[in-house]
Amino acid sequence: MQQDNATVAQGVVFEMNRVFDAPRERVWQAWSEASQIARWWGPQGCTLDLLRFEFRPGGFFHYAMTFAGAPAMWGRFNYREIVERERIVWLNSFANEHCGIARAPFSEACPLEIENVVTFSEENGKTSIALRAQPFGASVDEQRFFADLRPSLQQGYGGTLDQLGAFLRGA
Repeated sequence: MQQDNATVAQGVVFEMNRVFDAPRERVWQAWSEASQIARWWGPQGCTLDLLRFEFRPGGFFHYAMTFAGAPAMWGRFNYREIVERERIVWLNSFANEHCGIARAPFSEACPLEIENVVTFSEENGKTSIALRAQPFGASVDEQRFFADLRPSLQQGYGGTLDQLGAFLRGA
C-alpha cells in the first residue's frame, strides 16, 4: 500500500529541545549576531567561515563548513520570520559558493530545503529552545529520505546545540 504525500509529511518532523543556563537575551544574541553564530553553528569538528549574515526576514546566512582534510561544504539559511527573542523561522539548505541552493553532497534524495523553527522561552534565568525541522517543498521520496535521517539529525543538531551550550558557558 502506498502512502500519500500528506501521510508521509506527518511522519517527517524532527524535534529537539534544550535548556541553557543563560537568560533568553543572551541566547538570542548567540543566534542573531554574526560574530556569535559563527563561533558555534555547525557540526562538531568543523570550522565555519561566515560569508553573509543578514538577520532579517528575506535575509541570508551563507557559510562554508570545513572539516580537516575535506573540501568546504556550503550552506545557507533563508530567514522567513523573526520575532525578536521568541522565534526564528528559516529554510536551510546546502549551497554553492554564490549562496544558491545545491543538492546535498551525499544524496540526490535529500530534500533541497528544510524548514526550521526555533522558539525561545525563559524561566528562572534559564532559556529553553524548541527546534522543529521538516522538509520544505519535498517529494515523497525526499520526505522518506529525511525520515531515515533521524539518527544523523540527532547527532548534527545535537552537536551544534552542544557547541551553543559551550559557547554560552564561555568555553
